Amino acid sequence: MPDVPCTSYLHRLARALMPRERLAACGVALRYGASGVVVRRLPDGRAAYSGLYRCGDFWRCPSCRVTLGIRRARQIETALRAHVDAGGSALLATYTVPHTRDEALPVVLDRLSGTWRRYARNAWHDVLGAHYVGNVRALEVVHGVSGWHPHYHALLFVRPGLPYLTPVSVALAERWSEVAGAEWRADVRWVAHDGVAAVARYLTTDCLAGASYEVASPAAKVPAGRSYPELLYDYGRFRSSADAALVYEYASALHGVHHLTISPRLRKLYDFTDPASGWSQIADEDVLALLNSDEWLSILNAGEERNLLDDLSRSR
Repeated sequence: MPDVPCTSYLHRLARALMPRERLAACGVALRYGASGVVVRRLPDGRAAYSGLYRCGDFWRCPSCRVTLGIRRARQIETALRAHVDAGGSALLATYTVPHTRDEALPVVLDRLSGTWRRYARNAWHDVLGAHYVGNVRALEVVHGVSGWHPHYHALLFVRPGLPYLTPVSVALAERWSEVAGAEWRADVRWVAHDGVAAVARYLTTDCLAGASYEVASPAAKVPAGRSYPELLYDYGRFRSSADAALVYEYASALHGVHHLTISPRLRKLYDFTDPASGWSQIADEDVLALLNSDEWLSILNAGEERNLLDDLSRSR
C-alpha cells in the first residue's frame, strides 16, 4: 500500500464518514480528567500528543489501528523469539473460505468462523499431538474483485522434537480442505529463525510490514484486495458512494469482533497484556510542551496539530 498517505489524513476521512462513533473523538478530545495536552518525545525521536482520548477501536480507527498493531507485534515477537530460542519451532498458516462477489461481509465472516471452529476442534492435536503448544490467530479483511475476503492468519507454536515440519504443514493444509472444501487448501509455512520479527508484524499490521517475510518465502503474496486504509483512501480520492458503502459495511460487520485471539496456554506462558494499557505513562524527560485546553482548541481549529508535531520532530 505505498500510495496511502499518513494516518492522520485517513483518520479525518473516518471521522467525516462516522461522526457519531468513538473514533470521531479519538486523538482530538481531552481524556477524562486531563486539564491539557502533553507533547511528548517517543523512543524513536518523533513527537506525539498525550492526554487525549483514545478509542482503542482497531477495526475502525486508523490511528488506534496502527498503535495497537505495533504493540501487539512486539508482544508476539517477544513470545515467539523466546519460544524459538528455547528450541521450539513455529508455523504460519493462512486459512480462507469460499466467497462470491455479491455476498455480504457478515455472511462470509460467519462461514469463516464456523469453518474454523470445526477445524480447530481436533486438527492441532490430531496432527501435532503433544508437540502443539498454542496459537495466535489474526483476522484480516480485504475487499477485491471477488467481494469480501476475510481470512485468518494463525501462528502455531510447536514444541521441540519434530524432525520434519513439511509433513505437518501438508497434513494441516489437507485437514482444512476436508472442512472448508476440496478447492480451499490452507497455506502453511515454517517460520525461519530470522523471520520472527517479520511474522509478528505480518500478523498485526495489515500484513504489510511483514512483506519481507513474504518475499523470502517460497510463494510470493498476491494482494487479495483493498484493506480498510485503502478503502478510506480511495473514498478520499474519488468520493465514491460505493467506497463509502464498503467502509460502512466493514465498520458494522466487525464491530465487537476480535482482531487477535491468543490461546489460553500461550497467555499463561508469555506476557500478553492488553496493548491499550499504559498509554498515559510518560517520563518527565520526554515532555516537550504542555498545552492547556484553550491552546489545544486553537491549534485544532487552525488545523495545525500535525504541523506542530512535524516541527518538534525535526527540532530534535
